[in-house]
Amino acid sequence: MPAEAEKRAAEHGPQRRGSPRAAPPEASGPNAEPPSSLSSEREDALLASQAARGDRDAFRRLIEKHQDLVYDLCLRMMGNVQDAEDMAQDAFVLLYRHLRDYREGHKVSNWLYTIALNRCRRQLRKKKILRFFSLDFFSGEPEDPAPEPAGDDRAPGTDLERAEDEARTRAVLASLPDSLRAPFVLRHLKKMSYGEIAKTLKLSMANVKVRLHRAKLHLWKKFGKTPPGV
Repeated sequence: MPAEAEKRAAEHGPQRRGSPRAAPPEASGPNAEPPSSLSSEREDALLASQAARGDRDAFRRLIEKHQDLVYDLCLRMMGNVQDAEDMAQDAFVLLYRHLRDYREGHKVSNWLYTIALNRCRRQLRKKKILRFFSLDFFSGEPEDPAPEPAGDDRAPGTDLERAEDEARTRAVLASLPDSLRAPFVLRHLKKMSYGEIAKTLKLSMANVKVRLHRAKLHLWKKFGKTPPGV
């Protein structure tokens, strides 16, 4: 891949946006995909194919479509804006380099998230940094599909309590192993189903469920509570 092309890919790298994001639509069955999702996947596949043949505009459209979600994933993993921007940009550069390896039938978005996740994990091993999460997942975890994003119906005066809870959570999650943190991020940040997480991390669905359960159990124990159903 010419150096100029890689530079262009990097220059088109993700920028932080402030616009709200819609939650992914719910599927009607355990493995079903809604029509809008299927249409989006087909568009991704077409853009990836065109970009692999040198269509820079197609690659730019791929970046614009996924940059916010990739940035958010990197931010949750890395814990600071600068590292998140660097990792997100690296992910798109790596995607550009390996577009010719794309195989139809695989979701471009999951492939991109895997690239970003692996890039973050390598960097985290060097810097030993962990990202911190909120307590929203303690409300319970449905069997599938992925959970809806938490609402913002807070009673007056609870902001301080939430800030204190999040501070405690930051300290607790610093001890969460990488093998548990990665599926936890994909489940509770990316709102992925168990099947999508399994494909992204190359794990069995049973293994994904075990790791998510262990992550939740780990955090509950650190907070001195007993998880429901255990």
